[in-house]
Amino acid sequence: MEFFIAIEFMKGTAGKIAATVFVGLGIVVFTIALTDPGWAQNKSRAAPPAAPARVSGARTTNLAMLPPKTAPAAAIAPYILRDTDTDSPGTNNVTRIVTITAAVGGTPPIVLQWEVDHGSGFEFIAGATNATFRIGNAQVADSGLYTLFATNAAGHLHTTSVPLIVTEVED
Repeated sequence: MEFFIAIEFMKGTAGKIAATVFVGLGIVVFTIALTDPGWAQNKSRAAPPAAPARVSGARTTNLAMLPPKTAPAAAIAPYILRDTDTDSPGTNNVTRIVTITAAVGGTPPIVLQWEVDHGSGFEFIAGATNATFRIGNAQVADSGLYTLFATNAAGHLHTTSVPLIVTEVED
C-alpha cells in the first residue's frame, strides 16, 4: 500500500485561499478542507497529480501519484527439471570420461553443489558447482553415488542419486 499526502490550493470567494488536504493509504482517502485568509501568505503549491474529476458534485483528485509497487513474488524452492543422468554405461573402465548432469529450476540465485557417497555418506565435491559434473579420467576411487544439491532462499533439494562404478581394465 502507498501512503500519500496531496494539497490542493484554490482561490475561493472574496479572494480567500482554500486548501484541501488529501491524505490516503492505499485507496482510502481522507479529505480536509481548510479555509483561512492566512493561507494566502503561503507561496508553496503542490502540483495536483492528475486532472480533477467531478464525482457526485464533490471535487476529487486522482491521487495515483506514485507508480504502484508490485509485491515481490513468493520465492520458489528449487525443483527438478531434469533428474540426475549420466553417460556412464553402468560399469566403466578406468581412464573413461564420465559426465553427470541434472537441471533444476526455482527462484534465483540457486546454488548448486555436486556430492558423492563413496560408502560413508555424502560429501561435497570441491569445485563441482555447475549443472554438469565431468570426471576427465575416471579411477576406481571415483566409484560411488552422485547427486546434485540445489539451494536458494526458499529451500533446497537433492536430485536422485546415480551410481558410478569404475573398474581396472583386465588383461
